[in-house]
Amino acid sequence: MSEPIRWLDWAAPAFEKAEAANTPILLSLVTAWSEECRVMDCTTFSHPDVIASVSSRFTAIRVDADRRPDVNERYNLGGWPTTAFLTSDGELLSGGTYLSADQLITMLREVADAWRDRSDEIRSRAADKRAANVPVIGPHAGPDVSAPAYVRALMVSGFDPVNGGFGVAPKLPHVPALLLALSLTSEEEGTADAELATIVEVTLDRMSALWDRGAGGFYRYADAADWSGPGIEKTLDDQAALLHLYIEAAIRRGSEDFRSRAGEIARWVRTSLADGKEGGFFNARSGDSVDRSLYVDRNARMVGALLRAAALFEDPWLRDLALQTFETVVLPGYSPGGGVAHAPEVRGLLTDQIQVADAAIWAHAVTEQLPYSMLAAELVQFSIRTMWDDTANAFRDRTNPVDPVHPFQLNCEAACVLDRLASLTGDATLHDRAVAILGALASEYRKRELFGAPYALAIREVIGRRPPASLALTKVDWYLDRD
Repeated sequence: MSEPIRWLDWAAPAFEKAEAANTPILLSLVTAWSEECRVMDCTTFSHPDVIASVSSRFTAIRVDADRRPDVNERYNLGGWPTTAFLTSDGELLSGGTYLSADQLITMLREVADAWRDRSDEIRSRAADKRAANVPVIGPHAGPDVSAPAYVRALMVSGFDPVNGGFGVAPKLPHVPALLLALSLTSEEEGTADAELATIVEVTLDRMSALWDRGAGGFYRYADAADWSGPGIEKTLDDQAALLHLYIEAAIRRGSEDFRSRAGEIARWVRTSLADGKEGGFFNARSGDSVDRSLYVDRNARMVGALLRAAALFEDPWLRDLALQTFETVVLPGYSPGGGVAHAPEVRGLLTDQIQVADAAIWAHAVTEQLPYSMLAAELVQFSIRTMWDDTANAFRDRTNPVDPVHPFQLNCEAACVLDRLASLTGDATLHDRAVAILGALASEYRKRELFGAPYALAIREVIGRRPPASLALTKVDWYLDRD
């Protein structure tokens, strides 16, 4: 039996080894909870010919996409697993997602032979290709205030009136789009949008097919248009997003069914993902197994969702659970002036600063305790100081300025967080910066079709002054250092 592939970590020694040996890199992007990743390990990566080719002609690197979202942002090719070929200095050559042993053996041979014969040409072409594909964002005439209407039209045209949701198969919850629909159908608009109301009601009802009727929890997606054939994975991130969605729907639509579903999500998370010993929530469940990783950004998202649920249900125990998670999982990775860590030995990522700042704003709104808003302000200022790109008018995804990436959805979320903090602090420059972000992204959102909904949602909040239901913020009585 062949020895398994010796995967290296994403770190300088791996790239130094590839450079010294003049080999291309085989990058395997996986998650601990993905069934397809497990199957590919048991079949493709266990095939003797794959092992022999990788061991002799490549430098093999494996990355957990949840642990290193910055690496995932740069190299994900459409899901997990992602199997990518890189130059020894990290430029993407080619790749795919799940590959059978025969498919990978063919690709390994083609890439290795090409590298042997013309590595210099391949390096140059890969660098040129990356430069050509970098999204152009930067100063713009201003935010596109027509975005909500544009995304509304996409929802109407793509709506599946029989099964709910959008498009055909596979089906997945489009949470930002549905949140936008709920915002546009709120009573404060003065006119009812019956078409969007129907889309919301039908979709949230049919989407219940993703709910595990036996064990509880929402699956991530369904293979079929009628929401049948769900996967087996349930992630903390998805539960937090859907809890926010059903709470918003319960408040804006006055629906007892949506309120009940929100309660079911909160109960499942606290019984099936909660770390009873240390506090906090595990990353995912896949069948009977659990990814027990505790990631700060995902826990922060769940903190915000549970705080909203606690307010909706007037449940002090749920509120205490959320605040305990904030204290036991989020704060231990905090360093004064240095932001919060994503996980042990992984620091300097924008996602953690923005999600923790958002959770702290929700905690302030629920408790009226000033330390939460002060922490939110410090993390935002840390992000501005270390990750703001003046040329792009947007945030980079990490403090390391090499190979900058300006993540679309995260920058949309950051604009909302900055604007909420502006309401708390009275610092108008934060609102101005949020507007600048939306101006910078104005030419990007339409390229993403319905996945551009986070931009339209941010336009509603930052420009249209339409925050999430129940989020009421008033200026706090402390001074924010603007230097």
